[in-house]
Amino acid sequence: MNTYTASTSIPDREQLRHQFESGALQGLVAIRCLDEGIDIPAIKHAVILASSTNPRQFIQRRGRILRPDPGKERATLYDMVVLPPQLNRDTLAIERNLLKKELLRLIEFADLADNAAAARTQLLTLQKRYGLIDI
Repeated sequence: MNTYTASTSIPDREQLRHQFESGALQGLVAIRCLDEGIDIPAIKHAVILASSTNPRQFIQRRGRILRPDPGKERATLYDMVVLPPQLNRDTLAIERNLLKKELLRLIEFADLADNAAAARTQLLTLQKRYGLIDI
């Protein structure tokens, strides 16, 4: 099994990149290594499972996927967010604060997307549900 992590050597990363770009690999799972210095413009679809509220970090990750490449008109990016199961517990304030930070990031992503109106509609539903309409 091949891995593409922060500890993967540069020559191994290059080999994996070439395999991905040639179609020999159908996908890559990148762990803690899409922040800076990675160039795989052939990426057309990406799922971000762990994002950061650090703007530099999430902008770097988004930029890895949205780079132009011959034959690539657009890229599809899925950025996952975990929602609290209920907000009627003692941890309400903590969960709302965490969710607020996530929603701010998602709103920025949504505003730049081709499907901005649909994405913002879904986010507005979440904002209403969790009492975060003011962001």
